[in-house]
Amino acid sequence: MTGPLEGLRIVEIGEGPAVAFAGRNFSDLGAEVVKVEVPGGDAIRQWPGPNILGAPGIFHALNRGKASLVLDISKTAGKETLRELLAVADGCIDGTDIGIARQIGPASLVVARITPYGEDFESPEHHEATLQAESGFLAINGRPDFAPVRTGLPMIAQGAGASAAHAMLASLIAREDDGAGEDIDIALYDQGVVLSYHYATQYLVNGVRPTRFGNNSPAAAPLGVFQAADGEFQLTVAGERVWKRFIENMIEMPELAEDPRFVTNSDRVSNQSALLAILVPLFKSRSRDEWIQKMKSGGVPGGPIRDINEAISAKESTQRGLIVSQKQGGGVPSIRNPLRFRDTPIGDPTPAPGLNTGGPNMLDLWKYNQ
Repeated sequence: MTGPLEGLRIVEIGEGPAVAFAGRNFSDLGAEVVKVEVPGGDAIRQWPGPNILGAPGIFHALNRGKASLVLDISKTAGKETLRELLAVADGCIDGTDIGIARQIGPASLVVARITPYGEDFESPEHHEATLQAESGFLAINGRPDFAPVRTGLPMIAQGAGASAAHAMLASLIAREDDGAGEDIDIALYDQGVVLSYHYATQYLVNGVRPTRFGNNSPAAAPLGVFQAADGEFQLTVAGERVWKRFIENMIEMPELAEDPRFVTNSDRVSNQSALLAILVPLFKSRSRDEWIQKMKSGGVPGGPIRDINEAISAKESTQRGLIVSQKQGGGVPSIRNPLRFRDTPIGDPTPAPGLNTGGPNMLDLWKYNQ
């Protein structure tokens, strides 16, 4: 492996996207990550979807670059092997119900325990959609005239995985001073509440319950998804400087600057209906590409609403090298980690491990190179 975390040793134990994503944050950056799996393998190995090299694509996306070690930690032998592994590791991502890493790991170990509701609560069966609902995150997503809509991606799980990696790195830096480990409590529920961002803060300030705005915004106008003659595009006009560029360069209606209904951003938000009555038929009079070109050349934020296939093949993706071909990825195509380092190269992603592949050797190597 290559990357800024080369030489760091991380154990990942437990299941779920948050645990796996936390481990992938480390493996992508060059750390040696051993994924401890139950006999029969992680449940994500059985998820539906296109299968490649014996595992579904999502398993590769979450577990690339890791080694796999099968242990039955309910048995004495499995628990002792895990103890040996933790003794020579730097950190552990622990998604087990009992928090086994701190129970049997050394005092110097940095442990990030990921649970649904935190260490002070029981860990019942849970799901991303349920946590989005309970945390308030679901209620602020979707259109105001429709039921709340969960995100297509597991945003809470991915956020918790990133938070766990972030906290572990901070603790590993702190450990350099005194050699002491750390216990980190990551709750998926907490992550969902935090993701509500400024909506929760606004409620704490004024006590007004936030509502859903769909693709629009209560803070700026015009902002949203609009229909051109042949397709949709996204447009964001936030602030007076962008408004000036919008009316002069994009829609070529500078006279709107003098319209009292639209002088300030607050005026435009208050008079969105009148503004949209002007813009909606105008946008339908030209093609999507024409409007996008006028946005780009005129300094107005906005762009096409791409399908995944369009995004993957777009020049922004290909020229940045985001797409890893099947050949580059050791048999599995993937999306490269978005982090870039000037002087530290990051290797191409490698496939997720086969069940119990690499882990036994990694244990021996770690023990030998203490």
